[in-house]
Amino acid sequence: MLQSGSFRLHSCGPEPAPSSFEMMDRVVGVKLLPGEKVKGEAVNVKKCLWYKQLRKSITGKLLCTNFRVAFVPVETWIPQGPGNGSRILGADDVALSCIDRVVAGTSSRTKVVSASSSLKFQPQELLIHCCDFRLLHFQFEQEARASEIIPLIAQSCQPVSPRDLFVFQYSVEMSNNLDPRWMNTHSDGELYPTQMFETHLDWEIELSRTGAVGWRVSLANERFEVSPSLSKFLVVPRKVLDLDVKRACAYFNEGRIPRWHWHHGGSDLLRMSNFQSNAYTQRDGLSKLEQLLFGGQSKLVIVDLADELPTPAEIQLAYNRLKHLCCYENASPFRDADEKWLSTLEGTRWLECVRLCLKKASEVSSLLSNQCLTVTLQETDDRDLACLVSSLVQVILDPYCRTMQGFQSLIQKEWVEAGHRFSDRFNRLRRTDKEESAVFLLFLDCVWELLEHYPVLFEFTETYLLAIRDSTHILLFRNFLFNCPRERAYAQQSLATDVRVRVTPYTNSWPRSRSTPRDEQVVLKGGFFTREERNCPLPSVWDWSLQFPLEHQVLFRSALYSSDAQLLAQNGTSAHSNTDKGEFPLPRTVYHLTRGVLLVQPQLLPWKNVSVSKKLSRLSQSLESLLELEQPQRIPLSPSLDPASLPLPPIPAPGIRLWKGCYLRWPLEVGFEAAYNLLTALTSQVHWLERRLRQEADRQNTATNGLDHQGNHLTQPPSPVCSNGSDTMETSFTTMLSSATL
Repeated sequence: MLQSGSFRLHSCGPEPAPSSFEMMDRVVGVKLLPGEKVKGEAVNVKKCLWYKQLRKSITGKLLCTNFRVAFVPVETWIPQGPGNGSRILGADDVALSCIDRVVAGTSSRTKVVSASSSLKFQPQELLIHCCDFRLLHFQFEQEARASEIIPLIAQSCQPVSPRDLFVFQYSVEMSNNLDPRWMNTHSDGELYPTQMFETHLDWEIELSRTGAVGWRVSLANERFEVSPSLSKFLVVPRKVLDLDVKRACAYFNEGRIPRWHWHHGGSDLLRMSNFQSNAYTQRDGLSKLEQLLFGGQSKLVIVDLADELPTPAEIQLAYNRLKHLCCYENASPFRDADEKWLSTLEGTRWLECVRLCLKKASEVSSLLSNQCLTVTLQETDDRDLACLVSSLVQVILDPYCRTMQGFQSLIQKEWVEAGHRFSDRFNRLRRTDKEESAVFLLFLDCVWELLEHYPVLFEFTETYLLAIRDSTHILLFRNFLFNCPRERAYAQQSLATDVRVRVTPYTNSWPRSRSTPRDEQVVLKGGFFTREERNCPLPSVWDWSLQFPLEHQVLFRSALYSSDAQLLAQNGTSAHSNTDKGEFPLPRTVYHLTRGVLLVQPQLLPWKNVSVSKKLSRLSQSLESLLELEQPQRIPLSPSLDPASLPLPPIPAPGIRLWKGCYLRWPLEVGFEAAYNLLTALTSQVHWLERRLRQEADRQNTATNGLDHQGNHLTQPPSPVCSNGSDTMETSFTTMLSSATL
């Protein structure tokens, strides 16, 4: 078997004739993906790294393909980094989409190389700044080679059009060749099946799972007529017709109407964009808007996310500061223990962004878990902070969302299908930096904070979160590639082997004769490009077997988690829910949650009164005061709305920590390598001990009553435990401890 980055072959008897892909792999020294082609290479290149606090360099060749920059060492070096478990990228590889900056330099000068720039000097070294905070440092013995490979890398990592993205060639080649190395051979035993929310049935299942009644799945947006950025399927009250849904889109930014996303204990969680300031509605239209907003409840709380949370621009500014702080060219600042480092970290305000998001999610969770009301998250375009807060609320309150299957389904529902602009926020086409923002990465950081404080309540581990985070920088999957379901659907419906690019104005009147075969105009940012009609779906990131072997996927699951200890989500409809109280509707009240207090809003629609903000009345002192408000029908409520009573209490400000395993894993590569090996060994030993205990329990039960540890009758005695098990344990732990002390 050919290892990435070396030429190690293992012969076990006669081998079949190598395929064309395998022959190419042996020539270039890298396991190429289907559709991947080498564009250029440079030999006698040295990769600089730190090993055991000593500067070291290894010699090899540097390759640039249409997917990655790969370094192939002449001889294998001992340390293997944490990313070596990937089937797609080797330990010395970086995807082109993960490259942030390309810097060429000499001993006296440096220059950031772009796709259009030219080098006026002979570079001697190459610095590749990566989006995952890595810094790759290469030195060239032949300056002429450097002048050729560096501009090639700079041009390759800055695509001119969507057609240049490697994912399209990759998907077509996979579909045509069916290379068994990249097909999921474990599809029948998929570890973590995911609801993609791309079908009507997935939304029906979610309604049933949460116990939500009075709602239906609408197809009003099936052709993306209501909103081009929303999913085809919208969950709205039963009494609201599709015609009313289409009319309501005119009153909200980008047509993102109020729609259901989750149900908990009699309360419903909705999302919507801001009201259009120049909209006007008739009396009948106002009635339908109220039905959409209240969702069958008598109390509505509108949470304006712009009040306290940072804007996407502020999030990106904090993220850039954090990247500058954590991405060092060497490990000396960490060895010197700079006393100013912690104050500089605080100055980035990244941890403050994490704290504010967790605080807001805790407030919303308090309302949902103690009241029979509708909570609607409102944002200007409903595509950034609403995704983040809604997801965190469900992670806090719903144990299902703390499982791997539930967490993946949550991301699909709240981010992918809800129209988070992954392409713009990750700046896929490098058009402009103005739209770039690390909102999704901030969400993963918030989840890690909860995982760090309450590890027993989560099925997944930090390794799993890192796998998701790294996947956002590998453009091989449809989930994190597009801005909305509309772009994703059109691209998947029209992949073809021969991609013909025709960038056109934004118009639907492309001229063609009747005899011309029909082509599909795929809409992506930057223009149209046309493909022949062909069904070639892009792969999903949740198909982890495409990226990692099963032995690495085992590290995704926490050994501390027990599904038996987790209760099902208490999402049943409350007996006091006002859903479908048809003939005698209760008086309705609108509240506005801002800065931790509730304001009673005298009217629903802000455009009916310009000075509505000055006429807010009955200022509540805290969230608990909602319990004291006069209600037409007295209902039993929880004693308080204290967030500390939630399944995952809020984390105090001093408890917010830096995700070192993510942001500092590369500067101290060897130190984190030892930690990674320690984690791997510990996880393996925990699973081994678990199997050993079950076998021992089965043996004892068989000796007494013929039952296994689950109470099932055994037809035959369990297999004996290996006699050298204790020796294996002792040897493994000795190796583990010795590696940790290096």
